[in-house]
Amino acid sequence: MKRAEEYLKDFRQKTSSDDMIDKLLEDPVIRRFVLENDLKHDTITLNMNGFMTFKEAKTTCQNCPGIYDCKLGTSGMTPMLRFYQDDVILDYTKCRFNTFDETKLKIDALYVPRKIFNSELSDFDLIGNERKAIHQYIMDFLKNYSKNSPKKGMYISGIFGAGKTYILACVANELAKAGYSILFAYYPDLVRELKSSIGSGDLEKKVERLKSANILFLDDIGGEAPSAFIRDEVLGPILQHRVLENLPTFFSSNMPVRVLRDSLRIDNSDTEKVKASRIYERILVLAEEFVLTEKPRI
Repeated sequence: MKRAEEYLKDFRQKTSSDDMIDKLLEDPVIRRFVLENDLKHDTITLNMNGFMTFKEAKTTCQNCPGIYDCKLGTSGMTPMLRFYQDDVILDYTKCRFNTFDETKLKIDALYVPRKIFNSELSDFDLIGNERKAIHQYIMDFLKNYSKNSPKKGMYISGIFGAGKTYILACVANELAKAGYSILFAYYPDLVRELKSSIGSGDLEKKVERLKSANILFLDDIGGEAPSAFIRDEVLGPILQHRVLENLPTFFSSNMPVRVLRDSLRIDNSDTEKVKASRIYERILVLAEEFVLTEKPRI
């Protein structure tokens, strides 16, 4: 039985099938694929439709001006050939215009715009000791954290515009790239939803989701209206579960954690002080505190 190399060197006594094969082998991508996999004549003939479809789709992709004018049924994907168990398989991979980052699918974002996850650690502002310390902690966390080797998250406080949310988004992106599932929530809006769920019967389900998230980010904690119910029946159990299960938790706030503790009190009674302190103590177990006093460079 003839091999493909023979068709590259000797085109005598061609049949109509041979003519089609010769035409296919004029394509350098197909010719390389045939040679690399040492395909025989019968294999090429049996997979002629796949080769022809690949060639046509590849030509379409080469002339494509952009993903929004994609002419293929598999928008944003370009054809490729694979050889597996004596079969030629027509497969697809992301085209040059398809820049969608699939790692972001691992980030479950609640009440935050998706665009914040365009933040990249490579763009992190390293001006000032505060930001250098935060960056060093992030790098250490990313290098050493695993489910079998837990580490504290971060509690980042500071002035408005200091870049707290940006920093958390950078960390979320890097952890998503490493394969971890992320739940990232803007806390004031989360609290409003949880309050509205009290009478609907699905509050416990939502709380359980926050308890068990692989890695949890609570952005702008303390920005919500004080609520004894949310503090004692929602936030407290969530944090306690995450403490017991060593689940990483990250926070941002306009308030240092001691000030947050005081803001969680409904009044100045001893009972309220104890309840607010429980939240404070759990946060300290879960997260390393960092304070930003300056805005980042522009």
